[in-house]
Amino acid sequence: MKKNKLFTSLKYAICMLILAQCHQSFAQEVLTGPAAANLFGSAEMVRTSNHSSVPSYLKFKQGKELDLDDCISWMKSSFKLSSSMDFKLINIENDQLGHKHYRYQQTYNGKPVEHAMWILHSKNGKVYSMNGLIYAQLAQSNAASITEQTAMQKALDHVGANIYKWELPQEEAHLKRETGDETATYYPSGELVNISKHGQHTNGSFRLAYKFNIYAHEPVSRAYIYVDASNGEIIYEDEVFHHVDVTGTAQTAYSGVQTIIADSFGGGYRLRESGRGNGVNTYNMQQGTSYGAAVDFTDTDNFWDNVNPQLDEYATDAHWGAEMTYDYFWLEHQRNSIDGNGFALNSYVHYDVNYANAFWDGQRMTYGDGNASWNPLTALDIAGHEVSHGLTTFTAGLVYQDESGALNESFSDIFGTSIENFARPSNWNWLIGEDIGSALRSMSNPGSYGDPDTYFGNNWAPLGGADNGGVHTNSGVQNFWYYLLVTGGTGTNDNGDAYTVNGIGFDNASDIAFRNLTVYLTASSGFADARFYAIQSAIDLFGGCTPEVEATTNAWYAVGVGTPYVSTIISNFDTPITSACAAPATFNFNNLSSNGTSFTWDFGDGNSSTAISPSHTYTNLGQYTVQLIADGGLCGIDTTTFVNYITIDTAVACIVNMPNNGTGTTQTKCDGTLFDSGGASGNYGPDED
Repeated sequence: MKKNKLFTSLKYAICMLILAQCHQSFAQEVLTGPAAANLFGSAEMVRTSNHSSVPSYLKFKQGKELDLDDCISWMKSSFKLSSSMDFKLINIENDQLGHKHYRYQQTYNGKPVEHAMWILHSKNGKVYSMNGLIYAQLAQSNAASITEQTAMQKALDHVGANIYKWELPQEEAHLKRETGDETATYYPSGELVNISKHGQHTNGSFRLAYKFNIYAHEPVSRAYIYVDASNGEIIYEDEVFHHVDVTGTAQTAYSGVQTIIADSFGGGYRLRESGRGNGVNTYNMQQGTSYGAAVDFTDTDNFWDNVNPQLDEYATDAHWGAEMTYDYFWLEHQRNSIDGNGFALNSYVHYDVNYANAFWDGQRMTYGDGNASWNPLTALDIAGHEVSHGLTTFTAGLVYQDESGALNESFSDIFGTSIENFARPSNWNWLIGEDIGSALRSMSNPGSYGDPDTYFGNNWAPLGGADNGGVHTNSGVQNFWYYLLVTGGTGTNDNGDAYTVNGIGFDNASDIAFRNLTVYLTASSGFADARFYAIQSAIDLFGGCTPEVEATTNAWYAVGVGTPYVSTIISNFDTPITSACAAPATFNFNNLSSNGTSFTWDFGDGNSSTAISPSHTYTNLGQYTVQLIADGGLCGIDTTTFVNYITIDTAVACIVNMPNNGTGTTQTKCDGTLFDSGGASGNYGPDED
């Protein structure tokens, strides 16, 4: 049975109430040291949330990490989750550092809470941090009183398409072939979920709704439609199509002569290959809109010079672009395609007539041939952009609206440009889509295309407005952050803040962006989250107080998100108990330092340690001065000395902590104070009385 001390629970509730009332409209509060430990005794850092009483990030002290199997029960107890809350494991990510990241979907009464995602970060079976957006309580004011069939008709009336994919036998057959699943169908089934009005991340307006994946064939669209399960109201529409936003005139441009892989069949060749993941395949839609009617591009001699009125020369741009995108994620980030498991990269070229766009629809890439003003949209950076939408789908799942949607678009621009630099190192730039003529956006100068380079600065598109809340416009903020992180720069942003950023190059910058997207961000993440976890990603990869962390922080400051980097080294520590009545006596030291990368301890008895948070056993009575030197490399050194900090004397009243060993061992000691495993003020451990 699990119990909590009354005063600890009251203290926790008061702290959380104060934190909930002190949120800034822009950024969450980050608590470290004793302030973090006051909320959760084993924590060394806690980041509060603007949307929930549950913190958005929690990092544990070294030596106080949680066993993976204990995390769910710990979360339910420590976050005071209602009994109706639970978690469903979505996937497990293995990163290049050898860590594992477990991504969970929160459920309420057994049904998913949309966009409520929680990630456990672990090494060697120990969870060292966790983050995301979940809710302790959920106010839900409706129940399912209409049928799934009625709700689906409401969704179809809302979409209002002439033809849907499941109405076309050819499209249904194609989906079965493409997925290798004979039961696959476009016909939507309604899943009951909990969703907030308009998809906003709030704790007070959730509704039980039917969720339908509606794929319209004519006019083409694909979106998740949420229908209130009590009255049929359309609560929210979440677009699945992620587009390149094309405007202006264009000229055709090629990537020159490139090596591609095609397979041989029937005496000819076609644009398919099986060597990369589960395949890279490019198909010809012949200006139609049916994927089931698509055919192979073929060639007789495997020298693909198919310049013709049908513009077939652009098919190899799409094919090579997908190959280079696979190679980039594999060679630069050790990821086997966008899902980490070899997801087949299927591209469909010559979509429709006069269709001047390209999109990722949740399964595949599709490219139009443009119109009188624009040529086909199969440019290398656009191909990388579209495939990268798939990477986001399989990782953070950033919702395609407002700030999360702008981040979604920005990550595709970031990796599209990085792929262009990777595949064409002598022929790349910071423009998006320049190969089709005039560019769509500029990462180095967003303002030149009417996009903002500062958070809520000039050109900022209103949230909730057109273009899903400005997803293609407000992406300029993180785009400019990435440009500065790669190249460096000085200037003054729209807030009047002067900045200086020292660039760290494509390799390091892209590693930080990739880790941020795939390890930390969740569906509801905004710009403040992107900053916080980009910095944490830099710390993970390069260590604290490094040039990479400094550049990451200052680049976000340059675009108006957060404060500039502070290189101050702060040495600090504590220990739960500073006295003992007999020797030998063991003391556990908690390192509370900031920006240190290496540490030297002097325990005052002639012994020392370089561990981060060591335990030390004193063998003799006496008083001992303890010193900690925190070394931050380029950022300097700080020393903390506590004189006569440890006292071991027979006159001291004994203090004993019961071990949490599950054995029921009886403790026999001298007279004094007996604490459970939580110490003087912490909670009981799991399943303890």
